[in-house]
Amino acid sequence: MDRHIPFFDSYWYCYANSAAMLLGASGFPTQPAEIEVLSGVGLGACIPEGGLPFFSGPAGLPDRGISRALEILGFAFEERAQDDGGAPPFDWLTARLSSGPVAAGPLDMSLLHYNPARPRGGGVDHYVLVSAIDAMNVRVHDPAGFAGASLSRALFAESWRASSIAYRRGAFRAWCAPRRVRTPSTDCIRQEAVAWFQDLYRQSEVVAAERGWIEGERAIRDVARLMRDRALSEAQAGHLRFFALPLGAKRALHFQAFFAAFAPGIAALKGRQAELFGDCHSHFMRDDTAAMANSLVALATCEAHLRAAITAL
Repeated sequence: MDRHIPFFDSYWYCYANSAAMLLGASGFPTQPAEIEVLSGVGLGACIPEGGLPFFSGPAGLPDRGISRALEILGFAFEERAQDDGGAPPFDWLTARLSSGPVAAGPLDMSLLHYNPARPRGGGVDHYVLVSAIDAMNVRVHDPAGFAGASLSRALFAESWRASSIAYRRGAFRAWCAPRRVRTPSTDCIRQEAVAWFQDLYRQSEVVAAERGWIEGERAIRDVARLMRDRALSEAQAGHLRFFALPLGAKRALHFQAFFAAFAPGIAALKGRQAELFGDCHSHFMRDDTAAMANSLVALATCEAHLRAAITAL
C-alpha cells in the first residue's frame, strides 16, 4: 500500500516518534512532543538496585506510555505481544503492513546493525516504525536517524524479541491500525493526562517499595551523593552524560509547554527543572563534581515540589 509516512528523528524520543509516525501515516498528524508528555514517561526518578539512574519513575514505561497516550488522544488501535518461546509473528506483520505501518518495540538496539553508533551490548531499548517486509528483510523508519533502513528478518526478530530488555512484557510487542473513536477537547485531554500522571506517581511508589528501589527525590539525592564521592560507575557516568541529563532538560521543556495554559505554577517548576538539568550536564562536562552535586540537590527539591503540585491538581 502506498502511503506517506512522516519521519521524526530523535532516538531520545524513539517511542513517541514511532507512535507519531504511525498516527501521521494513518491520517492523524500528531507531534511527538505531545505523545511524549502524555505518555507520562519522565515524571519522577528511580535507581534500580545497582543500576543506572533514570529521571522517570519505575512505573513510567515507554510501552505502557504509548498505549495510554493514544487512548488519551481518542484513538483505538491494535496492540499485540506474545509469550516467550514462540516464532516471530511475520505472517501477522505482513498482513498488517498491507494496510498501514506498524510501530514495534521495545527492541534491543544493539542488534540494529544498520546503525553504526548502536550500543555494543544488550539492554538498551528502542522503538521503530516498520514500513515493509519481504522474504528476506524488514524495512523500518528508525528515529535514531535512519529512515528506510533495512535489516534481515533474522536480526529484526532477535532484536524485536527484546530478551535483554528488563521491562518487557512478552516478546514482539507492536501497535497498528489506529482509528479515532472520540475527539476529546483540550480540557478533556488535560484532565485525563493529569489523572494518568497522578496514577503513575502512586504506582511508582508501590513498584519501588516492592523491588527495593530508590525513587523520586531520594533517588536524585543519591545520585548527588555518588557524584560527591566520585563513586559513579563508568556506565552510570556515560548514561548521565549522553542520555539522561540532556533528555531530562528536553522533556521538562515539553512538560512546561503542556502545563503553561492551565497550571502556570507547575509550568514554572518544569522550566526550572529544565535549567537544572542543563546545569547538571554542563557541570559534569567541566568535571565540576561539587557544582553538579549541588545542582542535583536542587533538582531533587524541584522534583519534590513537582510531585506535590501535580498530585494536588
